[in-house]
Amino acid sequence: MREDVLGWTLSTIKRFGIRPKQRLGQNFVVDESLIECLIDAAKIEPNEVVLEVGAGIGTLTLRLAERARKVIAVESDRNVARALSNTLTATGTDNVEIVIADILEMEIPKVDKIVSNLPFSISTPLTIKILKDCSFKLAALTYQKEVAEKLLAKPGESEYSRLSVVTTLLGEVERIRDFPPEAFYPKPKVFSTVVTIKKRACDFMEWATLEETLKILFSQRRRKLKKAIESYCKIKGLDKEDVIRSIDERFLMRRVFELEPNDFIYLSRRIGGINAKS
Repeated sequence: MREDVLGWTLSTIKRFGIRPKQRLGQNFVVDESLIECLIDAAKIEPNEVVLEVGAGIGTLTLRLAERARKVIAVESDRNVARALSNTLTATGTDNVEIVIADILEMEIPKVDKIVSNLPFSISTPLTIKILKDCSFKLAALTYQKEVAEKLLAKPGESEYSRLSVVTTLLGEVERIRDFPPEAFYPKPKVFSTVVTIKKRACDFMEWATLEETLKILFSQRRRKLKKAIESYCKIKGLDKEDVIRSIDERFLMRRVFELEPNDFIYLSRRIGGINAKS
């Protein structure tokens, strides 16, 4: 299989009648160098438990199982999971637990590493979920290049976004390598990027308020904060004068996309305090 990943993939999906679904972000990895890149980046130890999301037909799963004590392979498509089960049986691989579920709806177990070619359709909400709710040491993940740029973006940069803020607060991200569309079947229209994320400790708890604050403020990312806050107050039915008075003046004339991640924690606490009084 390693000698001809594309050929093996095509024959497997044909045999099981699998038609890759764009809405599920199903693009099967067919580039051996991408698999090697993920394995090397993850630095898996023999005693570790690894989570793979969107396990597909087992191309990466088999390689993870060679390194890890156990692999938890999550796959939402039952037919694809059937092909995965067949792959494991045919190769005598017995340290993989297949979970047929929507990863966004399930409670993620405690693991050591997360290694995955993330389904493009859920990469952003899944990243936030694993950073907030999952205990892990290191993740090695493949993203659409444009999403990876957001993960890595700094304040003031064009790609700086809500995702940039949350990722910076909860993780340390490193770009590893870019891959062309030909690394997958079917070929996506964009390049992909492998990144690693190390979990960062953060004692902030009011995530619902922060996420709401980020959503509204980044919809006006180029406006000065004072104007954006006025719009926020109108949407939420808050007294804008009370909110603005509660915020340090040095922030108010800066544009939303220029603010540091910790500035948004400060703002959400200010706004949350006003909400609590209302």
